[in-house]
Amino acid sequence: CNMRKLDQDSITPLYIQLMESIETEIISQRYSPGDRLPSEKELSSMYSVSIITVRRAVSNLIEKGVLSRRQGKGTFVSKPRFKKDIKQVSGFSDVCERLGMVSGGKMLENKVVTASPSICKSLGLPSESQVVYIRRVRYVNKEPVSIEKNYFPLEYGALLAGSFDDNSLFKFLQKNMGVTVASSERYIEICYATAEEGEVLEVKKGAALLYIRSVAYDEEGHPVYVGRQIYNGDRLSLYVSSGSI
Repeated sequence: CNMRKLDQDSITPLYIQLMESIETEIISQRYSPGDRLPSEKELSSMYSVSIITVRRAVSNLIEKGVLSRRQGKGTFVSKPRFKKDIKQVSGFSDVCERLGMVSGGKMLENKVVTASPSICKSLGLPSESQVVYIRRVRYVNKEPVSIEKNYFPLEYGALLAGSFDDNSLFKFLQKNMGVTVASSERYIEICYATAEEGEVLEVKKGAALLYIRSVAYDEEGHPVYVGRQIYNGDRLSLYVSSGSI
């Protein structure tokens, strides 16, 4: 094996050195997402460390989401997660670009519908108002990550002529309508995949999904759209950044 040995005399604990070495091998693509890692015994021999050291390193990498353990099958390299800061207002495509991932989409519907009372209320519209409805599947590195449904007031009717397979809605709004999404409110819940959702997101029916309800606003505080997104939790990490208190 050509994997580097660890420095037994370093002040850096061996398990941390081992973690760094495994992560380096993943970054260099010696191990790719989905690959099975050598067994604990094999890693112990390869790196000349104890089984306890190996277990600690592997457990920490599992907690970080770098590795995942499958009962009876071993430890595998995890697929990279789509990480979204829920405090920042940014489009799906922009987040993917920052993370070095390839975003994609498939538009399933783009039409005028009668909105539900809750959506009308969030958009500041009378009950039973008609709205522009866009439903898409979003992809990261060609894998389905979410199904999103967005509801816009009819003043955004220009969206009906748009194609939003792999295109950014945020960029379309800014470039073609002069509208910038400046802020949003989000509510996060757990939901369970229907048969159709499971088929689209490639998960089993009844699998737990993240459900995000949102309202986006322009720079003057006017509602731009109401969003309903479901995410495959295995492919998404949400976090909140904050400044000093």
